[in-house]
Amino acid sequence: MDAGTAGDSSRTVTETPGEAVLAGASTYMAQARIDREQIRSQNKDTLNEIINNTNLSETERQSAVQSMVEMTELVEKESATELLLEAKGFTDVVVNLTGETADIVVPMKEVTEEQRAQIEDIVTRKTGIGVENIVITPMSSAADTAAEESAQ
Repeated sequence: MDAGTAGDSSRTVTETPGEAVLAGASTYMAQARIDREQIRSQNKDTLNEIINNTNLSETERQSAVQSMVEMTELVEKESATELLLEAKGFTDVVVNLTGETADIVVPMKEVTEEQRAQIEDIVTRKTGIGVENIVITPMSSAADTAAEESAQ
């Protein structure tokens, strides 16, 4: 899907300053979600191969089953957190959970202390992850990091 077909919010001609930035944020967030799902799909396929491989020990296969369960739980927590954040007005947020850390990318140039506290509260309630392990990255910082990584 290209930026021109991303939805009603993307227009060729912008009448209001900032609309192009919003469309860019939506495209970036959508791509981040697609990338996340592609990686998870590959991991799921690998785990399924292990689970279905009768040449492996029962212990190895059970370990793969446990990894699959943990991955499913993370996906459910990420989805629940993204939905609640969206309900509270934080649209197009991407939540990425890894073990005991949460990375939250928000399509904003800056996050106020009040917004930060609200995001941290929701993430902590939905995931059980402590505030000290939550990293909130405003969109401009995430886009800059992505641009730097692709330039290398």
